[in-house]
Amino acid sequence: VSALAADPADARAHDIPWPLDPLGLRRPAVARAAELVVEAIESASSGRVTAPTGRWARDLELLLAERDRQTRGVRLPDRIPASRFKDWIGDPVGSARAHARPMPEEPVPATRLGTLFHAWVEQRSGSVGLGGSLDDALWELDDDAPGTTEASLEDADALERLRANFLASEWAHRKPLEVETEIDFAVEGLDGSAHVVICKLDAVYLREDRGGRIEIVDWKTGAAPRTDAEREERMLQLELYRRAYHAKHGVALDEIDVALYYVAEGLVLRG
Repeated sequence: VSALAADPADARAHDIPWPLDPLGLRRPAVARAAELVVEAIESASSGRVTAPTGRWARDLELLLAERDRQTRGVRLPDRIPASRFKDWIGDPVGSARAHARPMPEEPVPATRLGTLFHAWVEQRSGSVGLGGSLDDALWELDDDAPGTTEASLEDADALERLRANFLASEWAHRKPLEVETEIDFAVEGLDGSAHVVICKLDAVYLREDRGGRIEIVDWKTGAAPRTDAEREERMLQLELYRRAYHAKHGVALDEIDVALYYVAEGLVLRG
């Protein structure tokens, strides 16, 4: 007789505790591991740190030594792109690790679209930027990093919408003083060492409608910041642009304005 035809009443009863223990048979081992962790934390807090023992002792020693090397004496690189300055300030250890062992990232459509839009604005302005430089590799992770200039059909549709938004903006009929300009300026680290901040300015305008003030504009084809923290991070980059322009041209800082223009949303953020 098959199992499906068997009389359920003949089945042997099983008692199952409820609620179920998520650890099951592993509970004793997990509980013991938790006790060891608590003991290690208590030993560390009291200064009684013992060397690891057992099968993985040597591996643990090597990992701890590597962590100590990475966290000890982290130094900013000599040249820092403004778009990465916030990373070095917020996470120096992680940034140093990424700087020492850079990993390539796959190009994404948004990056390619940003490149196409920047090239269109530069061409439309009638001015020529400075082109490539020795520091181009530092910009590979920027929001609108250099990439292919070939547009797919999807890119073409999105680019057309960005162009329409730009043509409706306050900068559509203004001629910039500069486009795609790279400016470097020096800053002093906490350890007294000098570092060069590399700033790539999308466009600089002389705003005669504002008493001849200088305005630095950064075109953004990605999403606008959603939180105050994100906005502060992106405004920090533009503050570096202000200081770079001041250092090169001698224009007073209080006469230089900065703006982020999120083209897809038609949103302007000023600082």
